[in-house]
Amino acid sequence: MVWYASMPGQDSLLKALTRTLSGGALEALGVRGVEKLEPFTTELPASTLRMDRAWRMPNGDVFHLEFQDRRERTLHRFLEYDARLANQVKAKIRTVVLYHAHVGSAPHELDIGTAVYRVENVFLSALDGDGALDEVEAHLRVGRWEPADRLRLGLALSMRVEDRHQAMARVLNLLPRVPDDEERELVASAVLAFGDRALSDEDRRKLRKELKKVFRMAEELYEDGRHDGKQEAAEDIAHRLLVEGVPVEIVEKATGLSREKLEKMRSEVH
Repeated sequence: MVWYASMPGQDSLLKALTRTLSGGALEALGVRGVEKLEPFTTELPASTLRMDRAWRMPNGDVFHLEFQDRRERTLHRFLEYDARLANQVKAKIRTVVLYHAHVGSAPHELDIGTAVYRVENVFLSALDGDGALDEVEAHLRVGRWEPADRLRLGLALSMRVEDRHQAMARVLNLLPRVPDDEERELVASAVLAFGDRALSDEDRRKLRKELKKVFRMAEELYEDGRHDGKQEAAEDIAHRLLVEGVPVEIVEKATGLSREKLEKMRSEVH
């Protein structure tokens, strides 16, 4: 999705993610050089191209982060978005693709002849979740906390672990020990925004229930993410159908999107 200046129901999530990923937190995933992020406004049509998150960095470059549950077969979609965005903002773009679930490989380069487009892939299933929790626990034991610990703790459940139920219990045990109210909220936002995708529906409900008891932002973030996911899925289906020339009235029935929204999407497609 493309982030505009203010999107209903998503401001809290965007602000929380911005703080969560700043300060070098992404070093926990092997992504270095991302210290401070600032959300920015784009004018690209959200219904035409799909994008997850983008921020402006202090040097003027743009950091583009994609969350993928399935293997991206080609990079044409990312290339198209980044090309349009680069043309608009006249800046360099760094694109990182964060893969969930059991995705272990994906293309990182696309040669179109006149240029070579590259992204950085991070495969959570290849990262050691138990080791990440061990490191967080060791830090907390001596009163230490660093930005990278946010993602070690927040994403451990999407990494490789021996026992996911035990890992979830460890996450819930470690969260209250994080030595700062704001940091605890940021970890909770990471878990709810993109750290629980490897869980079963039952475990996800249990996690949400436990977090809701302790963290004031938990319910708001969960609902924002759930609404956002449903809306994005409907728009993605509608876009695909409109590209294939399916009549608007049929797309309206299939997706539940408004006629006005679909007419606008169709004009952007054609």
